[in-house]
Amino acid sequence: MRTVRCGAVFATIVLIVACRESTTEPAHSAGPLFSVDAVTSCPTPAAVTVTDEASLRAALAAATPGEVIGLDGFFAVTADITVAVENVTLTCVTPGAGIFAAAEGSVVELVTAGANGVVVDHLVLDGSAAQGDAYFAGAVAGVRLTSNTVTCSEGCAFFVGTREAVIADNYFESAGGITGVHLQMGFPGGPNDGTRIERNTIVATAPAGSASFGGLRVRDGTNVTVTDNLVLGPWSNSIAPADLTESRFQRNRLEGAAGFGIRFATGPSFVPISMTDNVFAQNIVTGAATAGIFARLACRNTFAQNDLNGNGGNIGLTLDATTGANIVVLPRGNTSDVIDNGSFDCDGDGQVDPNRITGPGRIRTNVAFQPPAGVATPGTHRLR
Repeated sequence: MRTVRCGAVFATIVLIVACRESTTEPAHSAGPLFSVDAVTSCPTPAAVTVTDEASLRAALAAATPGEVIGLDGFFAVTADITVAVENVTLTCVTPGAGIFAAAEGSVVELVTAGANGVVVDHLVLDGSAAQGDAYFAGAVAGVRLTSNTVTCSEGCAFFVGTREAVIADNYFESAGGITGVHLQMGFPGGPNDGTRIERNTIVATAPAGSASFGGLRVRDGTNVTVTDNLVLGPWSNSIAPADLTESRFQRNRLEGAAGFGIRFATGPSFVPISMTDNVFAQNIVTGAATAGIFARLACRNTFAQNDLNGNGGNIGLTLDATTGANIVVLPRGNTSDVIDNGSFDCDGDGQVDPNRITGPGRIRTNVAFQPPAGVATPGTHRLR
């Protein structure tokens, strides 16, 4: 191991990590268990150790593919940190190590994964003073954001045109940003095919997310998996998926959304039918102010065994007029209503393809239901 030491010595900073459990019992005891060990261990040995901004920049400039750079301490950076060499890992040497955006600096994206295979693991990333996001990845493949504790600004983590990314076991906290963990197509990058979002905790401590976005904004991709995540607090929507095919949302627990637990196809859609052949299974959605799930521009999706009790208006699931051929299997114990306004011709044969709903609970049809407008917040032209 070699240690890079250069630049000024920063004053000791006492960090109170915002990774804490609720003081109240969750509404549902069933479902996944979540744990974040980002600041309690440093499992990956580092070849290079850095202790301040200058030594970190020097190590990144000299890095070779596959190198592991370890941070020893929690220190400020005054400009974006970009990892531009393939398969480089940034990790901790001591628990609680990481970086924060200096208020007097010009940080836009606290950490940018600018090459294939970059790993950011077991760090504290405080982007609260950044102008953009705590983490950014664009037009790269195989990047990993794992086991970090992240404080968000405008956004938590922004993935644009990434393939086979892994976002797992992180804790994200926003005090009122525009979006949370956000995936979308970008240019030159394409869709986010094969990306996995697993076992993350995504918390809003104040109203957060534009009407189109939410704690998880997942759009533009095939074979995306979103499993075992916990999304808490007054996000505009806990999950806002759009323009996805053959993707899976399973065993997520979503609590306290200001609008919907899951809201389909917000913002512009770039395909005729936004959501096709996806599976939403065994999710727990509760405490959403408007309804549990709102589906539109959706064909041939499966909603199976989702617990949708305890949402606004006692509405568990709404299938609007632009839905058809969806399968809904309600779980034992469901007491929420399903609104089925579906009247869409999914296959173009001139006939409406009805949604198929089975299980307990009241099914209502031809109900006027107009959700709040899904308009992006002004000034977020890069987001969709």
